[in-house]
Amino acid sequence: MKRLFLAPLLLLATPAQSQPIPDAKDVPYPGTMTLNVDATDTARGIFRVNQTIPVPQSRPMVLLFPEWLPGSHAPRGQIEKLAGLVIKAGGKTLQWKRDAQDVYAFHIIVPPGARQLDIAFQFLSATEDNQGRIVVTPEMMNLQPNSVSLYPAGYATRRIPVSMTVTWPAGWKAATALRPVGAPTGNVVKYQTVDYETLVDSPIFAGKHFRAEPLGQGVMLNIVADDAKFLAATPAQI
Repeated sequence: MKRLFLAPLLLLATPAQSQPIPDAKDVPYPGTMTLNVDATDTARGIFRVNQTIPVPQSRPMVLLFPEWLPGSHAPRGQIEKLAGLVIKAGGKTLQWKRDAQDVYAFHIIVPPGARQLDIAFQFLSATEDNQGRIVVTPEMMNLQPNSVSLYPAGYATRRIPVSMTVTWPAGWKAATALRPVGAPTGNVVKYQTVDYETLVDSPIFAGKHFRAEPLGQGVMLNIVADDAKFLAATPAQI
């Protein structure tokens, strides 16, 4: 059987600009990012991302892919799995340039009149053990927002608002610390607007076989399994 291989982003990068990466300042970001994730490709484990980032003015700008992750307390962001990055403004494709020293940073110049950046890319999650932890199978997945988003440099992540929407495989259910906004539209769920720091620290578990058990005092036990038979549990076990 033939397999489809996508070129890793590292091979597509162009020389970086000389501008420095701005230090994060504790000031509010002027606008709310939107993040739309298509998580339906469970056969190949590919997440498809469309993101918008408001921009206050025409200027050089640096976008970052999360490197230091709260769950591992280490610089383990899987930048090597980010592919197909396209950045547009006003319908026109912008040239991005990789930073010469920091592979997690992308330099762009926001053109005059632009109000937002429209970003598209794919995250190619591991399909074999030697590629890292497998987070997608045909029955369940662990969607980590840090793997499917970029953010603007120069601002503390706790001051950058973001609103995420996820398209899940049909019939799947998901559990996360994030609260859904309204009822799902088919298999599309919109989540509450939070700061980017909170989003990155809010992984989502979802699956075809799902069970939710209230434990009292507002605590919910959410379970996903490879097969429905593995969800069985006695009241004593719960």
